[in-house]
Amino acid sequence: MKRRQGQSQVLSVEEIKRIIQFQKNSRHSTRNICLINLSTFTGMRVGEVSQLKLQDVVDENWNIKEEVVLQKEYTKTKKNRVVYLVHKDVRKSLEKYILDRKETEMKKETKKVMEKPLFISQKNGSFSPRTLQRLYKNMCKSVGLDKMKSSHSFRRTFITNLISSGIDMKTVSTLAGHSSIQTTVDTYAVANPNKMVNVCRNISIN
Repeated sequence: MKRRQGQSQVLSVEEIKRIIQFQKNSRHSTRNICLINLSTFTGMRVGEVSQLKLQDVVDENWNIKEEVVLQKEYTKTKKNRVVYLVHKDVRKSLEKYILDRKETEMKKETKKVMEKPLFISQKNGSFSPRTLQRLYKNMCKSVGLDKMKSSHSFRRTFITNLISSGIDMKTVSTLAGHSSIQTTVDTYAVANPNKMVNVCRNISIN
């Protein structure tokens, strides 16, 4: 399947490592690394990430949940969907970020802490989808990645890796939050040349 013009590109393992390594020295390192891992290993859309609140991710004791229910008001399909916070890199980066947030919020002694945005912008408020897109784009640009690497590249990487790993399309479609399996197939399924060669090499006629 030919890549559509303007379509974001998949990130390689090395590219993701470069982005994370660069962000380790940034002012908002724990937040940014958490954003990278969350998008790479859950496939959440930028609009969904921007709407997350602390209470979506942690309980009243600041323990990180294993599942997040994204409310239909903020999903593209207008249906609730579940995202799993179980990958080791997601949990590790969340633990560091949540610890920082907890210390900050406890010092402020603010009310309704759990209703606050999960990710705080440089202006000390919530991110809009557009400003979060810009942050992801800038993180890619900071390590010299081309203009086709964007916020959606992290989600595309998640979905593409699931397909490459042989995960069935129903599961991939559900994890991606697509309205149908056909959407997943039409948008992300690409014939693998090496796999096609092996299929032709090993074909048998009974």
